[in-house]
Amino acid sequence: MKKPGKLEKIYFFILVKMVSNFSPRRATNIQYKFFKKWGMKFNGKPNYISSKIWFDGTDYSLISIGKEATMSSYIRVLTHDWSPHTVAKAFDIPQPKPLGILKGVEIGDFAFVGTGTILMPGCKIGKGCIIGAGTVVRGNIPDFSIYIGSPGKIVGDSRKFLKSKFPEVDIPGFNE
Repeated sequence: MKKPGKLEKIYFFILVKMVSNFSPRRATNIQYKFFKKWGMKFNGKPNYISSKIWFDGTDYSLISIGKEATMSSYIRVLTHDWSPHTVAKAFDIPQPKPLGILKGVEIGDFAFVGTGTILMPGCKIGKGCIIGAGTVVRGNIPDFSIYIGSPGKIVGDSRKFLKSKFPEVDIPGFNE
């Protein structure tokens, strides 16, 4: 894993923003290449990663994105929480090193993450999940869940949703 330098990051972000205006698919490929180089884990190529996502750059190796996953615009992927450091100061608690939490974020294969979503440190989104726009994701989201809200909650099954919209589609291993 190579930690990116400032000039490399500037070049990357300018390139992605420019390319995304005329070819979102190419911008996804560029992001895939650079983020993989910087330590982000991929289980195959993603379907789409918006150029308007903010990934926590503390340690890209804490982020894992599944095969054919789709990530819409304005998503925040957080792998850190420094609130304990700040609150501990209110009580004059000595801190030889800052009190912080670093936890990975996992996005499963074929998952869809809607616009404006916030992925909190330690969350794991299962295979085939649909995460609704504006959702705050915490904890483990089981495979094929539809998860929405702030705080988020499971409201359905993505296989059932797919079948209701496209009854002609055969979903292997799924019986209503």
